[in-house]
Amino acid sequence: MNGRGMAETGDKITPPEKEGRRRGGCLTAYLIMIMAVNPLVALLYFFDGSLIREGLPDAPGWSIPVLGILCLFNAGFAVALWLWKKWGFWGFAGTAAVAFVVNIVLGLPLVQVLLGPVGVIILYAVLRPVWDELD
Repeated sequence: MNGRGMAETGDKITPPEKEGRRRGGCLTAYLIMIMAVNPLVALLYFFDGSLIREGLPDAPGWSIPVLGILCLFNAGFAVALWLWKKWGFWGFAGTAAVAFVVNIVLGLPLVQVLLGPVGVIILYAVLRPVWDELD
């Protein structure tokens, strides 16, 4: 430790509370998947909404852009989690709750409606070992 309460590790100086943080392989893979897939799905919603409308002809006009925006938020929340911010999990849970309601309004089958909450449960499961290390 140097005089400022910082640990010296090679060429880097890091705050002591940040030392030793390690993301498990499952958490790393899950966050990378969220960060990669959600922006792609958002692009689909924004630029090929007609494809989605074919499957959901009675969908309200606001629903497709809202789902696209939720995807972008999810990618941002995954980045926050990558940076060890606990609020990223709560944001992800919030977008899942909004998507749950939108999917019910759209009249999607129950299996599809439940995918959002299942994603939050999986995220919590892979975050659980490092939960106390999140800021």
